Amino acid sequence: MTTKRATSENDPAVIPTSPARRVPGRIEGWVSATGTNRLRSIGLGTRFSLAATILLLAALGIAVAIIDWRSAIIAQQTIRGDLDRAAPIFRSYLSDLEMRLADQVHSLAGEPGTKAIFDPSVNVSTRHEFALDSVQVLAGAKTVFLFGPDAASLARSDRAEGEGVGQQFGGVAWVSEPLRTWHESTAVILEGNVLSVVAATPVVSGAGEMAHLDGVLAASFALEKRQAAALQGLTRGDIAFLVNRARRGSSPEVAVSVATGLLEAQDFARTFASVDGAVEGVFENAESFGPFEVTHAGDRLIGMAVPIQSAAGEPYGAFVVARSMAQELAAFRQIRRTLFVVGGLAILVAAPVSFLLGRRLARPLQQLAIGAGRIREGELEFPLPERAGGEIGALARAFRGMVTELKEKRALERMLVPLGRASTTNAATQVPLSEHAGRPVFQQDATVANRYRVRSVLGAGAMGTVFLADDLELEEEVALKVLSSHALGPGTSSMQSVKIEIRTARKISHPNVVRVHDLGEAQGVYFLTMEYVPGMTLRDVIEKRGALALGPGLQIAKQLCRGLAAVHDAGIIHRDIKPQNIMVLPNGTVKLMDFGIAKSERIADPLLREGALVGTPSYMSPEQVRCEPLDARSDLYAVGAVMFEMFTGSPPFSGTPRDVLDAHLHQDPPAPASLRPDLPDTLDRLIVGSMSKRPDRRPASAQDLYAALLRIHLAE
Repeated sequence: MTTKRATSENDPAVIPTSPARRVPGRIEGWVSATGTNRLRSIGLGTRFSLAATILLLAALGIAVAIIDWRSAIIAQQTIRGDLDRAAPIFRSYLSDLEMRLADQVHSLAGEPGTKAIFDPSVNVSTRHEFALDSVQVLAGAKTVFLFGPDAASLARSDRAEGEGVGQQFGGVAWVSEPLRTWHESTAVILEGNVLSVVAATPVVSGAGEMAHLDGVLAASFALEKRQAAALQGLTRGDIAFLVNRARRGSSPEVAVSVATGLLEAQDFARTFASVDGAVEGVFENAESFGPFEVTHAGDRLIGMAVPIQSAAGEPYGAFVVARSMAQELAAFRQIRRTLFVVGGLAILVAAPVSFLLGRRLARPLQQLAIGAGRIREGELEFPLPERAGGEIGALARAFRGMVTELKEKRALERMLVPLGRASTTNAATQVPLSEHAGRPVFQQDATVANRYRVRSVLGAGAMGTVFLADDLELEEEVALKVLSSHALGPGTSSMQSVKIEIRTARKISHPNVVRVHDLGEAQGVYFLTMEYVPGMTLRDVIEKRGALALGPGLQIAKQLCRGLAAVHDAGIIHRDIKPQNIMVLPNGTVKLMDFGIAKSERIADPLLREGALVGTPSYMSPEQVRCEPLDARSDLYAVGAVMFEMFTGSPPFSGTPRDVLDAHLHQDPPAPASLRPDLPDTLDRLIVGSMSKRPDRRPASAQDLYAALLRIHLAE
């Protein structure tokens, strides 16, 4: 039952008692209640101007505070995020550098002249000259080494002729590995205070079974400013290569080999050593260290250190990348300065402008406030601002549009209520209660399952008859659908399937779906109880109105898609989308109903196993006609057929049921625009696409179809 609040002039709740206490919410009552003289001593324009100025000042202060706070957080997060990638970037760069240098050395090792220099008959002087010349040949090389097949030194460019010849390097991994595997080897070595990448390649003479190892050619390439600059670009930070100058077994003695940017200033090695745990972590434990914060050259830095190890795993040095907080915050500080300037100018301009605007706003706002009070009282006839411009004009136009909508909605409700009653009355009087289409039904006023009292027949379909009944326990109206005995029976697989579907359907709670309550049995007849929706079916609307206007038709289609999306989200395929199963309520709400032949996507359909054809021919998808397994796109085909009929006044195919089913299988529907030229092209294509014979060419889901409908703009 619905209780209506009285709104007449005799209602004591709304009787005006004095000019100072008229209907709450009206401006004149509010002004009188708070003191007219006191409020009007400062005009609305002045109050508006002061409020705007205070708000601007507060907003400016809050904005600056938030910018300072957030900029510091963002800067730290950005730097730390970039530093987390520093180690992989360095290792990737070093690996690429080693590969390129190995290719250079390998190319030189393959030349006949190089192979000849390893002949035992070649003297020390010639080999030394070859080493010196190779430094020029290998671009960027620092030192060239020659080793015999026994790992003994033959020559090196950084020593005098004959110095170190015969010295054994068998314990050095980058020398022994090429001799053992006949493959290139690379490593990082320390040459004085300089970190270098050394590439060693075997020198092999002959081919196939005649091939023999002559020795090893190696060259070192210092990590210099050029490499540091390249890494600076990759990491967006300043770079330093640190080395350990201490003798093996002694405490680390850190020195800068190469540095860029801020790390060149002062002695960064000393700054790094001052960070607790930095030297021990990198040079003793060979572990990455950071992110760490340190002050260097008067700037706050956030850095990361990555150990650089020899082939044997000994930490020779460290790759350090650091970012300046001052540089990172520079852009934010520029924004803050700009904000101060713009905010100050805005305040200077806003004060007089807001005063003028306040004066212009006063009367239109008062009219709108009075109008809001009238709407609350149920009145829709009152004056509105006519010549207001700017935002107030837009507000007035929006307000006027809202009032127009309310008037149209009221008129629509008045039109639909008698039509809905007539439809219900006709259904009850024209269909005998004792029998419908050869099916036994409950008698009028009969009590079903000791709970439901039958009032009238609402309609019937292939799967059963629908009654209007009273739920005696909850004291509300429900729709009671008696399921056809030819489709369902006790203990059959169909009955078990329906029980599962009802359990799932009961979970659907959506404003555009008729709620299914329960499944029951009485006198050997199975029935469903559902939410009773007093209104007209879309079939009634189309029969009475013909092709619908674009706006109402789109609104119905959108609400149908929203409801269908909720059904599909619950894992249910409706299988019987048609105008008869779509209710249009007097308030304009659209509800999808009748889950009599709905099925779960996750459960095999017994009707398909039995070869039964389920659905309504005019709206069945090709796969439904072929009794194939269905998914949500089958329902979207039916939605396309319903939209076709809504906007053209007739279904896409006509003829006998057999002709219609055959057309769904083999014929393309006519373009709706050919029957209704004013239909937008996008809507025409959407309807045709929804009715594609191939499911993969239809919209993927009801939500996608709804989104496509939202993008359709009607021509003004």
